[in-house]
Amino acid sequence: MRRDVATRNGTDAMTHRRALPPRRLLAAATVAVLAGALASPLSAVALDTDPNDGVPRVDPPVTYTSFEPLADPGLGAADYFQPKWYDTDGRHIQAHGGQIVTTHENGQTVYYWYGEDRTNGYWNSPGVAVYRATDAMNWTNLGDALRSITTRDDLLTPYFENLYDTVDDNGQPRNDKIDALAYHLNSQRSADYTAIFERPKVLHNDKTGQWVMWWHADGRTEPGGSTYARSMAAVAVSDSPAGPFRMTGAFRLPNRTDYQACTPWAVPGQARDMTVFQDDDGKAYISYSSEENYSLYVAELDDTYTNVTHTTDRDTLDVHQYSEDGRFPYVFADGSAGAPVRGEDFQIVKECGHLEAPAIFERDGTYTVLASGATGWAPNPQTYYTAKSLMGTWIRGVQAGDANETVNYASIPDGGDGLLSVGDTNRSTFGSQTTNVFEIEPGKFVYMGDRWNEGQSDSTYVWLPLTIGENGRLEMHNPAAEDPARYGDGWDTSYWDDKGFGHGTWSLTPNAVPETVRRGTAPNLPATVNVDSDGTVGPVAVTWSTLDTSVLGPQTVTGTLAADAHFTAGRTFQRTITVTSPGLADIAPEATVTASSRNTLVGTIVDGNPTGKGWDDWTGNGYPRDSWLAFDWGTVRTFDSIVVHTYKDGPTATWPSRIQAQYRDGSGAWVDTEVGATLAQDASSPAPVAVLDARSLPASSALRLRLTSEANTWQSIAEVDVWGNASVPNVCRGGDATVSASFHQTKWATMPAGNACDGKQNTQWSTWTDAGFQDTATFTVETTEIHRLDSVSFTNTEGTVTGVTAEYRTPAGEWKPVEPTGDAPTVTNGTETTLSFTKVLATGLRLTFATPGSYLKIPEIVLPETGGIAAITPMLGAEPNAAGWFDAPVTVQLSHDGGTDVVVQHRIDDGEWVDGTDFTVDTDGAHTVAYRALVDEVEQEDVSGSLTVRIDTVAPVTTATTGSASDALRTLAVPAVAAVAATVPSTGTATFTATDATSGVERTEYSLDGGQTWITGSAVTVTDAGSHDVQYRSVDVAGNVEGARTVTLRGDEGGTDPGTDPGTDPGTGTGNGDGSGTVPVTSETTPRTGGLAATGTELPIALGMVGLLALAVGVTLSARRRRS
Repeated sequence: MRRDVATRNGTDAMTHRRALPPRRLLAAATVAVLAGALASPLSAVALDTDPNDGVPRVDPPVTYTSFEPLADPGLGAADYFQPKWYDTDGRHIQAHGGQIVTTHENGQTVYYWYGEDRTNGYWNSPGVAVYRATDAMNWTNLGDALRSITTRDDLLTPYFENLYDTVDDNGQPRNDKIDALAYHLNSQRSADYTAIFERPKVLHNDKTGQWVMWWHADGRTEPGGSTYARSMAAVAVSDSPAGPFRMTGAFRLPNRTDYQACTPWAVPGQARDMTVFQDDDGKAYISYSSEENYSLYVAELDDTYTNVTHTTDRDTLDVHQYSEDGRFPYVFADGSAGAPVRGEDFQIVKECGHLEAPAIFERDGTYTVLASGATGWAPNPQTYYTAKSLMGTWIRGVQAGDANETVNYASIPDGGDGLLSVGDTNRSTFGSQTTNVFEIEPGKFVYMGDRWNEGQSDSTYVWLPLTIGENGRLEMHNPAAEDPARYGDGWDTSYWDDKGFGHGTWSLTPNAVPETVRRGTAPNLPATVNVDSDGTVGPVAVTWSTLDTSVLGPQTVTGTLAADAHFTAGRTFQRTITVTSPGLADIAPEATVTASSRNTLVGTIVDGNPTGKGWDDWTGNGYPRDSWLAFDWGTVRTFDSIVVHTYKDGPTATWPSRIQAQYRDGSGAWVDTEVGATLAQDASSPAPVAVLDARSLPASSALRLRLTSEANTWQSIAEVDVWGNASVPNVCRGGDATVSASFHQTKWATMPAGNACDGKQNTQWSTWTDAGFQDTATFTVETTEIHRLDSVSFTNTEGTVTGVTAEYRTPAGEWKPVEPTGDAPTVTNGTETTLSFTKVLATGLRLTFATPGSYLKIPEIVLPETGGIAAITPMLGAEPNAAGWFDAPVTVQLSHDGGTDVVVQHRIDDGEWVDGTDFTVDTDGAHTVAYRALVDEVEQEDVSGSLTVRIDTVAPVTTATTGSASDALRTLAVPAVAAVAATVPSTGTATFTATDATSGVERTEYSLDGGQTWITGSAVTVTDAGSHDVQYRSVDVAGNVEGARTVTLRGDEGGTDPGTDPGTDPGTGTGNGDGSGTVPVTSETTPRTGGLAATGTELPIALGMVGLLALAVGVTLSARRRRS
């Protein structure tokens, strides 16, 4: 959305609310002149400022032609608070936590930038500054549009007295009003009730003609108290964008009645870190962090934009709210007649999310709220929420109910739905906190963020372009880091030109992108993918990033789309492809992980996030520089490779210079090995990934990685993958499984059933409670696929389990008890327990644990799939067209879940069975590809299947025959007709006959005289005089297009008697004496002028006349018969 408003300027800047008495006219005139001189938007004259105010300056001033390049070296780096952004006077801009308003003045686009004036630092703020620019780069300081006061007496000076009417007609101070105003306007740190001005945002109200400013108005509620105790949003108005603004209210805002649902420390109506938004229909909204910054709200404003829609006539909370007109927000949605209603008057974007600093914008009917985590001055990985209505249901990102919907914002993995930044190495939103999003050109949105130096005047700004990815996902890249060669000197609006710019939403239809690839082999990636752009589907060319198939594990591959009719080139999407090797798996999550220090962090190195912040050995009194991480499986494992993902945690090289593997021998001693890696500690480089070849390590039950650093720094590790012999596949960890339990621990720690099926020893399912133990607990696994089960294993670590029984769910959905084999197992803590039973085909298993007067705590429950295979899934290397045909050879991959005991075979068209899962169908025709699996040379009939692959790589062949329409008349042995035929113009006609041996002809088409328009038809007739070239071709059902051929037709010259010399060249072929002939195909393509044609679906004039003549002959013959 792009809001353009007409600016009011000149003498309207100081419109008075009532007539002034004579004694005040001079003061008012003085203020008006001063305000006009300092703040007239059209003049845009820079203000004189104190050169010794401590704000960074440069001389001479800088003229910007692009937005400055940005780096994120990390908090603490000497150049972290760079670059500065200087105004037209060479002074660093003071508009922190601000917003851009776009307007038009005298036909020119003008931008106003409002923000916190931090000239004096965080304390003693002068107020809200405003800057003006015509290019959004070079800004002129217009002064403070909203001013604070330093003492109560400031309100008696002409400037404030004129704004707030603080002196009555008798010249006496209005003390009650002065006290109320001073409470919200005195920003001095030494004041008893220090006021805080943060995050100012401005709207123009077209109905009232006023500019309306809202800001986070916080401060002390008692002398010496917290300056964040007030939690209000204040509002001011002006007749000019440059001010002066007059405060008209300071309010608490709407809340749900259970406002303490997230934290008992919340106070009613809290409104912090707010922003405003104006929709295309003119309605305005305010969004604010509430409930002690735990929940993010959005509420509709009334028609004046100065209050919410539901108000009362008193401060019901008695918290020193201020209202110029006596209206206060009705805070609680308590169901009363005058109360606000959730979903109509306000909505909660996110409950209990601990978010702040919202920014709202709308693009093509989707509303987006960006939000920062509530981490104070420190930046964090920001998230976003979307909705189709501001009062509707909000979801994180664009995909409802995905894995990241409810996780903490900082836990969203790189590339996850709802994470704003892409390529954000430090996971800090490129070192910024959001403040606003504005539309610099239609459809092109700019993120505005602050890089805070604890509120000091040298805090800097982060402006970056926003792009739209697959399914409407919002993405923010840093151009300077993304492409230094191109954007190392800055970026501008041309950035979007090759970044997939367009309108609407695009997505990929299901494509043959493999999920896995064998180590050392090239992935079979398609050259085109089908893209759905707002309902229009078509193939689009794609190029792929490289994939290192020498390293086991999941890797992200990026596809970049070519341009199409809806978007420019450069749209990107990502897919995860896992590099595998038969019999190997990442066994690190199955181990108990310990460390030399900071054991509370070890779970992060096996959480599946190789780019997020994980474990480190940081201490506050010097760095160890010699640490270790240990993995203990409790049973002997073999090893293939170890992948260590290091992490850059700040401006230095916070990773080891050497990683060395050790194993534990039979005596329990750790043994050094030659398996290791040396890493360069180059702080200018990204954190490296170390790959250790571990095949020379002996089998062992435990490994240890020794980490040493030559640099004086802590060592950070994001993730460790240990690839070794795979455990028996666990059904409850399969993609088709869901798990649940009758009860799980929620106090002190949350330990749900899913922890027992995540493959990690460091997480557990627990039924502990302080509200009375459960005597039994059930654990249920349900699957969508049929599995072969004959046992279940677990190890209880705490509490007492006296027995366990099991039921299974049949494929028909009926629950039945299993038939145990052997004695009932005895459960001993710390020892693996296995319950064996007769093999069943199941879609679920339910375990009932007896825990009388106690509880259980189980790290992992294992449901092994018995030998064999459950499914074979054929995957094609390309997609057929809409008719089901391919126009090129097709690669086939038979993906399956079988182990080494399974042999998968295929055959084509009843040929010989061939072992193998990867092959190509390369001959034309409709082929039946059958597949099957053998276990011990016995076919597993339940997984056998087939598919049809139709291939046609050869284009159709088309021939043309020609003839003259008048020839048909000559063949009629009727004198009267022959006589009439002599007056019919001669015409050239070509009839096309196409053949295709495989998929069949879909259509034949032609064009005239070199034209670019192709017309579908099987015949063409030329009526104009002269020779005309007709190009023709056919397309088969598979989509093969024949090379164009040419036939030349000749229309009548006007003087030739069709009854004489009937065999003379009606086309360019050899005549047969009857006016028809086969025209030779030529490669001639030179267009000729003139010539008209009728398609095969039109009735040529000559043929119409034939019909009329035939009718006349019939009438004549009938009359002769009657006379005879």
